[in-house]
Formats: sequence, C-alpha cells, structure tokens
Amino acid sequence: MILSNSDSIFTGFFEVFSTTSLILVAALVLDRLLGEPKSWHPLIWFGRWVDLCRQYTQSPLDENTQTQRLSGVQAWLLAVVPWLILLLVLFWLLPNWLDHVLSVIVLYFAIGWQSLREHALAIYQPLSTTPITTEKLDEARLAVSYIVSRDTKSLDESDVAKAGIESVLENGSDAIFAPIFWFLILGAPGVLLYRLANTLDAMWGYKTAELLHFGWFAARFDDVLNYVPARLVIYSYAACGNWHKAIRSSRRESARWKSPNAVLCHGGRRGRFGDFTGRRSSVFW
Repeated sequence: MILSNSDSIFTGFFEVFSTTSLILVAALVLDRLLGEPKSWHPLIWFGRWVDLCRQYTQSPLDENTQTQRLSGVQAWLLAVVPWLILLLVLFWLLPNWLDHVLSVIVLYFAIGWQSLREHALAIYQPLSTTPITTEKLDEARLAVSYIVSRDTKSLDESDVAKAGIESVLENGSDAIFAPIFWFLILGAPGVLLYRLANTLDAMWGYKTAELLHFGWFAARFDDVLNYVPARLVIYSYAACGNWHKAIRSSRRESARWKSPNAVLCHGGRRGRFGDFTGRRSSVFW
C-alpha cells in the first residue's frame, strides 16, 4: 500500500513536471521564432483598458493621500481582476489539452526574451564596427534610448555600451526571470498577474504630481512580485562571474537605490562584468 502511494505521488509529480517543462519550452521557442508582436500585442489593448480605469476612478489631486491611494487600489483591481477571472473561467471550461495550449500562449505573451535580445543587438552591432563612425555612434545612441528613460544624445561610446548592458541585465528580471518564476509557482494565472501588475507599474509607478499617490499601490505590488525573482537574478548573474563580489556589491549599494530590486541586478552585473569604464554611467546612476 505504501509503495503504491509512493508510485502514485511520483507519477503525479512527473506528469506535472513534464507538462510544465513542455509548456515553458514551447513558449520560449515561440518567443524566439516569432518575437514580440509589434502592432497587436494584448498589452496594447490592456493599456487602453488601463487608461479607462484611471479615467473613471482617479480621485482629484486636492484629495488627501489616503483617498488618492485608495482610488489607485480600486483602479488596479478593476484593471487586473476581470482578466484573471476570465482566464480562470477559460481553464474551467476548456479541456485539458486546450488548457495547455492557453498556458503556452499566455506565457509567450508575458516573456520578452527575443525582444530584449533584439534591443541588445541593435546597440551592439553599431558599436562592433571598426572604426566607429559618428553615424554608427548615433545609431547606437538611438537604440539605447529605447530601453532607458534618460537623454542619450551626449553619451560617448563607453557610456552607450554600459547603459545598454545594464538595462538589458536589469530588464532580464522583468522580461524573463520573473514571468518564468511566477509561471512555475502559480501557472498561467500567476504569469498573467505578474505581467499585468508589471505593466501597471510601468504606466502608473511614477512620482509625478498626478501619479505619486494614485500609482503607489501599483509600484509597491510590483516590488512585492519582483522581490524573489530579483534575488534569483543576482544569484544567476553572480554564478556566472565573481560570486563574492556580486553579493557584496548588491548589499553595499542597496541603501543607495530607491528600488528594492533593481540594485540586485546591478550588483550581479558588477560581479559578472565589472565596472566597464571604472566610473558611473550618467544614465543609471
């Protein structure tokens, strides 16, 4: 009887493990082959829905902090919960094999491995020419401007390279590590929750007058969802280079960063690649 139960548990675990692995591999292959849809990505439609949610829920700016934050929580729930319910209903209605297909599709749209790769190549290729002409440097500056939030027109060759590497490594958590992590933990609903929450942080998580309090919940919830994945990123990056240097760097610099997670990725970068130019980049520091 005990052996029979053990065999049953092992068989069940193997089935879950194999199915999860196949879904993950299929999604990564799809992303590698198809890349990110440019004009019909579901997040584009979600962004329009998010704008409507904000339009009908955001409190006036002269309201107190608590009221504005509460309206942000309401908007967040209105933006996210209906899609989670819809996905769960589909899983309940569809047969198992279509559940797996749906999981592949959700994970494919949630990860950005190929997109991140394309952005990195767009920076690397102009900088890899010898000699680097003004036109090639401008091309690299333009490419890096797509993945950083600062002015890149005055960056020299070294700063462009450093900014590109840092941004790709940091975005590796949002685009690859975190979606896969939440898929492994909670399946397709988990990865959908993560991607929608991360998108809301990107849209509302700014300390402007209009979003300082309204976007507070979106920013904090994204920090919570990224807490564990970001720490897995630092261990992954550190394992590829100088482990002790990466861990020390992350701990040392954590007090100087507003984001509780971004510093870990940069600390891992230091352990893997060093400081590149030996000075701080005007884009990220």
